[in-house]
Amino acid sequence: MFDTAPFINIGVTAGLYSQIAGVLAGFAFTTLLSYLGRQPEEIAVPDQPGTAPKKGSPEIRHQVTVVLFNTLGGLVVCAVLYGMLAGGSPDSANSLSGMMVNGPAFSLAILGIFFATALAATPFTHLEQMLASARVLLGIVGPTIAMLLVAGSSMDLALKGCLRTGPAEDCLASRQLTLTQPYGLGIGLTLLLALLGAAALIAFWRPKVPPPSWTARGMAHLIIGVPVITVVGAIAVATMPADFLLPGALQMIIEVATFVILAMFSALAARTCHHHSPISPDRTDEPDGGTKVAG
Repeated sequence: MFDTAPFINIGVTAGLYSQIAGVLAGFAFTTLLSYLGRQPEEIAVPDQPGTAPKKGSPEIRHQVTVVLFNTLGGLVVCAVLYGMLAGGSPDSANSLSGMMVNGPAFSLAILGIFFATALAATPFTHLEQMLASARVLLGIVGPTIAMLLVAGSSMDLALKGCLRTGPAEDCLASRQLTLTQPYGLGIGLTLLLALLGAAALIAFWRPKVPPPSWTARGMAHLIIGVPVITVVGAIAVATMPADFLLPGALQMIIEVATFVILAMFSALAARTCHHHSPISPDRTDEPDGGTKVAG
């Protein structure tokens, strides 16, 4: 039996999302302050091009702090956006539209928490197993779930519009599973994202050189950039009439943009979250504590 009632209680759901984002922002803020309070360790040899940043080195500290700070900013923005959404009408069409617009930013901010944790663990040998799990979580599982949630939002919008304008028989979910429909495109992009994430993990399984420093900065830019851009879209949707639904073409644009962003995040995470010995690749340790040039 079909019903035109809301599929989810937007007011309650958005309120919970806002609280979750606020709590995570508090964790990120506390972690950032704790990390900034640490004393940098003494470094005998400065970082050189082609060698891994040393434990406690300025490079590692810079990468972790910039990711944490941008994640904090992204979570605060998401908390405000979902708070605005929770204050609206729970059965309005533009509330469903707002859920789809906010989804990518919130998912990316949550992934940023895990990425910052993995990045802080990269200098430590005993955390290699954790880093292996982090690569799977950040490279495949997290982005795939985020993309699937965006696709699910497009299905909610499709059913809402269909039930309002057409016969119930035309609103079957099976009719939406084509690449010409937002939901079908979202499902296809979800499967493709999972395959690309797996390919990135295989390609970067055991890199011979440390990741370049720009990878962490690129991740940080994504984490804060997407929520900032989302503010514009969320305000635009909020100013629309209560019966406004995102057009199908715009939904598909959002899905493609989300896919590109998550694919970039997945590949960079697979490349970055690796432990690297602080010994340069062309140097080896001697048993007596000295070093010699390999080969």
